[in-house]
Amino acid sequence: QWDFQSVRTVDPWGTESGRSFRGGLRRWNMTVQWWLAAYVHRRGPRQYPVLRNAWTMLASAYWHGLHGGQHLAFLSVPLWLAAEAAAEGAVAARFGVPLERLGGWRGSLLRGGQWLLKMRAFEYLSMGFVLRGAAATLRFWASVHFCGHL
Repeated sequence: QWDFQSVRTVDPWGTESGRSFRGGLRRWNMTVQWWLAAYVHRRGPRQYPVLRNAWTMLASAYWHGLHGGQHLAFLSVPLWLAAEAAAEGAVAARFGVPLERLGGWRGSLLRGGQWLLKMRAFEYLSMGFVLRGAAATLRFWASVHFCGHL
């Protein structure tokens, strides 16, 4: 009745090797992601994707517990998603094709850059989970000049 896909919660290869921030999120804690998509995200306002993502991340933060650093990290995710969508849109407008179809050295360089930024974003936001407290997380982010938010 049940198979491995029913209980698999993390796709480590997809999380690490996928180039997009959104894709990395979808491959981490996949059972919770499904629940959040089905019961929270779809009920958010479609015309305001940043607000819809913030609503979903707030529910996810609450799910993880009442730790200020985690809430800060989760509520920073909509900014990353919006920035990634804007960057992909700018690349598509500039080159006339979506990033995944852009060939040659430019496509490889831009996709590699997107992967590198995704990994740095995960590292930056993970500090909310490592430090847990809002004050400690903000102190760390301030020490690196909020580079991830900028």
